[in-house]
Amino acid sequence: MMGLRALTVRTILLSSLAAVTSAGAAPVQLDGQTLDPGIQAMLAREAAEAPNAPKEDVVTAKGRAAIRQGQVVDWTRQTALPPKVQSVENAVVQHDGVSVPVRIYHPIASGPLPIIVYYHGGGWFIGGIEASDRSSRQLANDAKAIVVSVEYRLSPEAHYPAAWDDAESAYAWTVAQAKRLGGSPDQVCVGGDSAGGNMAIDVTTRRQDKGEAAPLCQILYYPAVDMRAVDTLRATYASSRLFGTGFHLDKPFTDYVLQIVFPGDDLSQPEISPLLGKSRKMPPTLIATAGFDPLRDSERAYAAKLAENGNVVSYVEFPSLIHGFLQHTAVTPEAAQAARQTAEAAGALARNAIAARAVHATLATTASK
Repeated sequence: MMGLRALTVRTILLSSLAAVTSAGAAPVQLDGQTLDPGIQAMLAREAAEAPNAPKEDVVTAKGRAAIRQGQVVDWTRQTALPPKVQSVENAVVQHDGVSVPVRIYHPIASGPLPIIVYYHGGGWFIGGIEASDRSSRQLANDAKAIVVSVEYRLSPEAHYPAAWDDAESAYAWTVAQAKRLGGSPDQVCVGGDSAGGNMAIDVTTRRQDKGEAAPLCQILYYPAVDMRAVDTLRATYASSRLFGTGFHLDKPFTDYVLQIVFPGDDLSQPEISPLLGKSRKMPPTLIATAGFDPLRDSERAYAAKLAENGNVVSYVEFPSLIHGFLQHTAVTPEAAQAARQTAEAAGALARNAIAARAVHATLATTASK
């Protein structure tokens, strides 16, 4: 298992951190950016704790369960508790003999609301409804949208394309249930962070390729749009070289993810690496990235590709933050502000898309008379 048999998530995420984030070190400045001091302190603390953390065996189901539960604790502790939502409902989506849990968050807001089907991050190895509960609540509150959080299958128990199939089915279920949930079937967006952002894009393209209605909009937080090998990414993107060690998403973790999620697959195929796919018309899209994210430059490239093809795209970059900042809102006010601002922007994007569709429908009706 590539020398990764006995691990903690911190070990595989945080290798080689001490060199750049040791306690009391000078501010980290790279590429004209300064790392947020709260993030720097968090990384230094995690690096110091990692050698003494309990080791869990990623090969066994018990070991993986312990790793994942530890990540729930970490993400919950690092994510600020948002105000209460109006209601929370759990449900299960059934498809092809598979049960996919979902959690529906209704914000305290009146009137017809857009719906965001949301896929969590975690490299298709960690994460879930519980781990992202607080960030899902904040998204619902600040976007004033109904959020459907999806517990898709993880690897290595279920490798590609299992999670993607779950994501597609959860979206279809939400469209079918939209009126009951308090929305409209033509006002459903997709969203996700990191691995989840990858699947949100693929839900859109899968539906387009099948001739089905595409999502109203896309809400993408630091999406994984180029999943080729780390060495290839480092040869292609400056951000992968600059931030590939010490800022999460280090090479050992990424190598492990590629091995367990995509065994034997062509990593350059468009569903795995959406950036490398053909140019196409896509729904209005919000892309939020972090300055110290090794994925940053690939996300910039994806935003540029969307814009060059005439798509509506809003790109925002938070230069002092790292990958995963939605789960850092209790660590630094900068992450809290980024999460709030992007959620508000997501709600605005959805409502603008609804308004644009209404205008187009009116124009089409007028033209047909």
